[in-house]
Amino acid sequence: MFAFQRFVKLFEAADSPSDPSDRILLPMASPSLAFKVALSSLLSLSTCPVQAEWQLMQEPAVWQSRRGELLPGDGWIFMEALDTPALKAAEYIRAPKTVDGAVEVEAGLLIQRAGQDQWTQRVLPMRANCANDQLEQRQADGAWTVYPGRDGTVVKVRWICALR
Repeated sequence: MFAFQRFVKLFEAADSPSDPSDRILLPMASPSLAFKVALSSLLSLSTCPVQAEWQLMQEPAVWQSRRGELLPGDGWIFMEALDTPALKAAEYIRAPKTVDGAVEVEAGLLIQRAGQDQWTQRVLPMRANCANDQLEQRQADGAWTVYPGRDGTVVKVRWICALR
């Protein structure tokens, strides 16, 4: 969820322009302006991408075992994992607390690169800035900086904000 950006560069496919042949044409003989506006609104909503609310997934047993060995302490909440030939990684949070309209958490990260036997683990102070729908990381000097997001970060930030 949060820290994969620093270890894996994800490429996203660009949206292809819509094909004019995909448009829906409705034969109408001079409908009222209110009907046209309502119909246009409805059709435009139906073509917008819908992003479902994010929900926690059950932590797979293999990650549960690794977390128990590698991340210190209890109370970790499994957020997501990546398992590719090049990289295995999982993200966790724990200890959410509300501070000045944000939810601060400890973010745990487990990483193993291809060809390496050792796992790397990190625990980072992070927060969900609820007013801005952004994830932020605390720097060594105590300042908060925006953490680069990717698809799905906003809904996860909102989910974390709902913990308050």
